[in-house]
Amino acid sequence: MAEETPKFDPKLEEGIAYFEKMLQVMPDDRTTLEFLCVAYGQIGEPVKQRKALISLASVLLKEKDLESADSIAERLAQYREPDAQAAVLRVRAAHGMGLGPAIADPQPAAQSTPDDQPSGGNPQTATLHIAIKAEKELIQTLALRKILDESTADEALRRLAELAGMSGCFLVSALSVIEKENSGLGEMAMATVADEAGAPPIPLEAFGVTPELAQILPESIVRVRGVLPFAKLGGTLLIATLNPLDAALKRQIEACAGSPCRYYLAHPRTMEETLDRLFAEVPVPAEEPKEEA
Repeated sequence: MAEETPKFDPKLEEGIAYFEKMLQVMPDDRTTLEFLCVAYGQIGEPVKQRKALISLASVLLKEKDLESADSIAERLAQYREPDAQAAVLRVRAAHGMGLGPAIADPQPAAQSTPDDQPSGGNPQTATLHIAIKAEKELIQTLALRKILDESTADEALRRLAELAGMSGCFLVSALSVIEKENSGLGEMAMATVADEAGAPPIPLEAFGVTPELAQILPESIVRVRGVLPFAKLGGTLLIATLNPLDAALKRQIEACAGSPCRYYLAHPRTMEETLDRLFAEVPVPAEEPKEEA
């Protein structure tokens, strides 16, 4: 008897197990709940998804993020179970309690710093130089945390500097540089970045990232900075990135997306493979030789 084909990527199952353990330690962690809401939907677990949505709605009400809570309530309204309907009523009741947004409105793009929104010149070149600067800062942070020794950090900085003279649209990532030189050191660097940024690692390969999702952000940001929207939950965009410590990049992403974003750390090798798939160049057919008269 032939073995049954798995219904979903085993990497996604591993990711779910990781986040479920995290939820036991931090039951009110919004980022974890958002991931599980999406992941349970992908593997066809409506009961678990319903419970995760209810928990997320409760967290959003605590944070006074009523707009996001409304989006989750719309999802919960599709369920007939009493606990889901009760959660919907709690969200609706919050409108009469004067709950406002948990965070201030984002600053308009006109007030962004030059590094956030470069003006003039070639946008791709500007993105490249901003990326190199940000990734060098990430290398320096890892050196300060004693993850990289002086010689390793200097070599990584040198390799990043070399990219400034290259042409084309390509990935600029400190984590990618480190991981290619030493995979064990790369794993340590990724763990440090994930912990400091509060951006849990995700199995990006388990999410079928579509061109439509990628096109939410400018191509230069996606391909150069290694930033990919991999799911949308209500009004929140879930983002896989290689540098969740870059605050200026986050502001630029949110301004382009026009919605709140939650950040997760992707493995650089998986990010490169996904970008190659999404932006594969269409081969130009060979020109047929002209017949001589």
